[in-house]
Amino acid sequence: MVDFNYTTEQPLTVDVAPITDSVVPTTATAYKRGDLLVIAAGTNVATHSNAESGAQADWHVICLADVTAEQATAKAAAGIEMPVYVAGKFDVDQVKLNGTALDATQKLAARAYANRSTKITLSVVK
Repeated sequence: MVDFNYTTEQPLTVDVAPITDSVVPTTATAYKRGDLLVIAAGTNVATHSNAESGAQADWHVICLADVTAEQATAKAAAGIEMPVYVAGKFDVDQVKLNGTALDATQKLAARAYANRSTKITLSVVK
């Protein structure tokens, strides 16, 4: 049996009551809390934004918890979805692309995209 318990360490949400939903994980794919994810229309399947193409400006949701590749495969096979944030205010320093923190240019692009296209706010928290 695969463990579906999640742990978190650093604060990601700044909002008191962020809004969550769930998406279908891609099999054999690991997700990290704070990852910017793209959701496929019609299938609700989550994939990572592509850091190489500057796709920090194409994301739809933020991953809520770490999910191992083994967990993702087991969840997909069992028809269990994984939790994501769909709205709220978040610390841009805690947001990631495939587990890697954003650089300064990526942070600006991700924030600009959030301001124009999502119900998510990526804030600079000091």
